[in-house]
Amino acid sequence: MEQIVKRCFRTSLAANSVAFALFLAQAAFAQEVVTGDDLRMDRAWGDLVIDQEPILTDSQFAKLNNLAYQAAVTKICDGYELDQTKFGEGVSEALNPAPATIATPEEIMQWQTAVYFRFGASYGLFLAEGNANVASFCKAADEFDADTTVKNVWR
Repeated sequence: MEQIVKRCFRTSLAANSVAFALFLAQAAFAQEVVTGDDLRMDRAWGDLVIDQEPILTDSQFAKLNNLAYQAAVTKICDGYELDQTKFGEGVSEALNPAPATIATPEEIMQWQTAVYFRFGASYGLFLAEGNANVASFCKAADEFDADTTVKNVWR
């Protein structure tokens, strides 16, 4: 877990300090949820982030992770509702610009598919983590929501 978190911290810090703060809270939550004999979540996160560079920039990775977390919160915690307009704008912002190496419509479609697959995997892991310990997950969401410097897609 420590190596995975360090790598993600570097990625998120370089991309966006707000997303980095979010990731710190999420990593702390994940560490609390995972017991010493159950490292499946750590391994799953490690497998997910290990090869994201060819698909996403550091900033895109941080933005999509943030959106996946916030979307999961709306499913698990009471009092949160996803604002579809803000969410769509956030996804659009995270996907732009597309890599300069993409030249054809087919390549754009392949890249977008890979990005959405990556987003869905993050969303699923956040759902799993949140449902493993709803109280801690929702407490972290409340703290995140209370930070007025953080852009959210809840309202």
